[in-house]
Amino acid sequence: MRYAKFLILITLLIPVFTSAQISIKNVKAPEMITIEGRVFDEVSGTPLNQSRVTIFDDMMKASLAQTETDASGAYTIQVPKVTRYMVLAEKPTYFDHEIVVSDFNAAQQVDLGLGRKPGYVFDITIFDKAFEHNPINTLRDCKVEIYNNTTHEQVLTIDKLPKSAFNFSFAEGNHYTVLVRKQGYLNRRIEVYVNVNGCILCVDGMGIKEPDLVPLMTHNNELGHFLGTIDLDSITIGKRFQVPNIYYDFDKWNIRPEAANTLDKLSVFLKDNPGIIVELGSHTDARGSDDYNLVLSDKRAASAVAYLVDNQGIDSTKITSKGYGETQLINRCDDGVVCSENDHQLNRRTEIKITGFVLEDPLWKKSLKQIIEDKELYKKVLEQEKRQKSYSSTK
Repeated sequence: MRYAKFLILITLLIPVFTSAQISIKNVKAPEMITIEGRVFDEVSGTPLNQSRVTIFDDMMKASLAQTETDASGAYTIQVPKVTRYMVLAEKPTYFDHEIVVSDFNAAQQVDLGLGRKPGYVFDITIFDKAFEHNPINTLRDCKVEIYNNTTHEQVLTIDKLPKSAFNFSFAEGNHYTVLVRKQGYLNRRIEVYVNVNGCILCVDGMGIKEPDLVPLMTHNNELGHFLGTIDLDSITIGKRFQVPNIYYDFDKWNIRPEAANTLDKLSVFLKDNPGIIVELGSHTDARGSDDYNLVLSDKRAASAVAYLVDNQGIDSTKITSKGYGETQLINRCDDGVVCSENDHQLNRRTEIKITGFVLEDPLWKKSLKQIIEDKELYKKVLEQEKRQKSYSSTK
């Protein structure tokens, strides 16, 4: 009896299901059209890759679709056909550009030129410093990051640059930090100030010299185009780097204000490269006795290291001091040789020498944003390194 009732129920419901299926089949899919085009710099005509293109409906409110331009500045996107559209192109450091279009056929070409905000475009090539800008010794596969200190945003992240060059537009009124890294090389930081604190354009850490300057300045010098190079030093035991502008009063070893500024910058370099162990060496000229110069240089080196440890938090296990006196002169100005004050000054120098390093960069997996914003990061990575050493020694 129950079975008979079940058959009757199914018989009654079959027309309902059939009607629903017919209704679904009669729903017409919306007609789609293709919108394509290119986004470019309206002054130079240069294609703009990674520009965001958004298509809005005929009410100019709802977003129908969104995409990014490819390396040639081109985009292709499909949207439902409506009466008219607004096409909006956006890219950091450029002014937005929108176009309202209508009367579409099956496909429509919409090109958009973007005007650049006041600022400067830098075209950067990365070299191995040991080869003095030889084009065949450029460095590929570098990690490149740029952080905007004014807006607190990381504005560029390239984990593995497939070529040796990249470019970026630095907008007016901003302070940027650029960090370039490659395994086996020292991390390199550059600071760029664009109309900030009286700096129309200041670059700290990468010299922009006259031969490297492309003379293209437009719009009342609000827009410029520069060529520059970033040299990376390989990490090698015994490699030395001169630290400029560390001067001492006669027969003194206390840190003067200008020397403190240089040591502060040196501390940033050491924190950017926590995997290296260095020696800070102080050198004198040949005037004075050998013993006197040796003792004086030793006190000066120790004073500089104490400043870095006490004032900048550099780990004392990562840096040592040594005075060389006049034992390593870099020119002919030895005892009894008449030399100019400038020649003697060349021998009165401070150098950093790499004495050890770990194979894996402790900062490699940290983003530039983390490096800048986490003020305790240097201590954290060193504590982690010490824990790993302790674990290895107990195995």
